[in-house]
Amino acid sequence: MSSKRVLLVDDEISNTEVLGLVLAQEGYEVTLCGDGRQALAGLSAGMPDLLITDFMMPLLNGAELVQALRELPGGRDVPVVLMSGAPESALRTYGIHYEVFLRKPFSLSELLDTVHRLLDGPRLQPAGTR
Repeated sequence: MSSKRVLLVDDEISNTEVLGLVLAQEGYEVTLCGDGRQALAGLSAGMPDLLITDFMMPLLNGAELVQALRELPGGRDVPVVLMSGAPESALRTYGIHYEVFLRKPFSLSELLDTVHRLLDGPRLQPAGTR
């Protein structure tokens, strides 16, 4: 069984490293990116099985990253977890499709439960719109 690939994007490097380590310990292959542009450039190497991205980032925010992902071949099928300290209502103006929104701060168990459901269990209903 091959490990599932998770692309984790957050400009708060300490958060990214901790979450990446936890996901790696769960058996996922994790790629870390510090901003949306770096993540978008990395997608040329192949689509992840899951994108976890912060919403509020410089250069290219999480919603803009998701919009760009959806335009790439195979990008419409990648489940997305958006995380932010801002309320979920801040995402509505973007009209993007995502599966789960996690409001910061969230627990590691909440993140792991979400990742396991998206990658290893039954699909969740989309939270966002297309």
